[in-house]
Amino acid sequence: MVRNSYELLGSRAPQPCNLGDAHGVAMAFLEPGTTVTPLPFRHPELLDNEVRVNVTHAGCCHTDVFYATQAWSKNGSFPLVPGHEFIGIVEKVGEKVTHLQPGDKIGFGTRRDCCETCEECKTGLENHCLKRKHTYDPEFGGYATSFQAKSKFCHKLDDDFPGEAAPLFCAGITVFPPLINDVRPGMKVGVVGIGGLGHLALKFAKAMGAEVTAISSSQSKEADARNLGAHHFLNLRDENQVKSASRSLNYIINTATSFSIEQCCGLLKPKGILNLCGAPEAGTDLHFNLFQLLTNDLRVQSNLTGSEREVDRMLNFVRLHSIYPVVEVYNFADTQSAINSLAHGNPHYPNYRAVLEMGSFMKTFSPAN
Repeated sequence: MVRNSYELLGSRAPQPCNLGDAHGVAMAFLEPGTTVTPLPFRHPELLDNEVRVNVTHAGCCHTDVFYATQAWSKNGSFPLVPGHEFIGIVEKVGEKVTHLQPGDKIGFGTRRDCCETCEECKTGLENHCLKRKHTYDPEFGGYATSFQAKSKFCHKLDDDFPGEAAPLFCAGITVFPPLINDVRPGMKVGVVGIGGLGHLALKFAKAMGAEVTAISSSQSKEADARNLGAHHFLNLRDENQVKSASRSLNYIINTATSFSIEQCCGLLKPKGILNLCGAPEAGTDLHFNLFQLLTNDLRVQSNLTGSEREVDRMLNFVRLHSIYPVVEVYNFADTQSAINSLAHGNPHYPNYRAVLEMGSFMKTFSPAN
């Protein structure tokens, strides 16, 4: 069932308007599918705990396509304005906001709200709050020149932090927490899927001192994987390679959306860990062999995107090791091309991550007061 974003948000809904009256322009999916349409809008009144941000760069995550096409759920709301990994400059702050001021550069990730009173929120696990709100749907996300939300979820950045690194706020914080919690120097770590998440997992694992094997079903990824820092490469379509790699790894982080749990577990040493980050379409049968886990004392686990505390920890690690995503940059006005690439591989799938750049568009658009 398609829901109406404006009805769900009521008086707190962004309002469509003429371009000359707009606070911002969003690239919106007006209905399920993969077509975006420019949508000028005005924000609701700024609350005392909110900030309004001029977005400069927004990463395009495959989750955005899953939401737009309703591959995960038929209960999405439209118009849909995705974007949950973006960087921008603070334009306005609410009266009770003290840690940010206009002109500050910030990063924003996958959540915009939580209850702040439950056990999870009080212990720094607001990413597990049962009342957490995702950054978009029904609210407007980062595929827009302007964004408004609680300041609590903004992460202040150095002025020289690159806007193109926006994917760290979803892709990065998806793979960083399990790696920093589980990986130790000298461990043999496999990264399945060398894409938007996987290439960052590879970089992180190497910086943590692991011996890293890039694992892919595409032999064409080998050269890139080694350039990104992989010590070894394993082609899952090569039976001899897979057989030789049996029981060779201490830890595997799977970032692919299509995979075999049994095949991954066959690569693990006894007491090995398989961490699942990649999320397939709803209804996908992820069967596994329990006896394979029992007889080898294996552990299979998964994770959400990290907490706000973990985002800060990741940003410190990124600064220390100069780890940034590999991206293809698209002018905001050409968002449809980015979506064509992400959703259909037309003319090709993104070179790791697509990022929308708003600066060029803003030369032709002047926001209203």
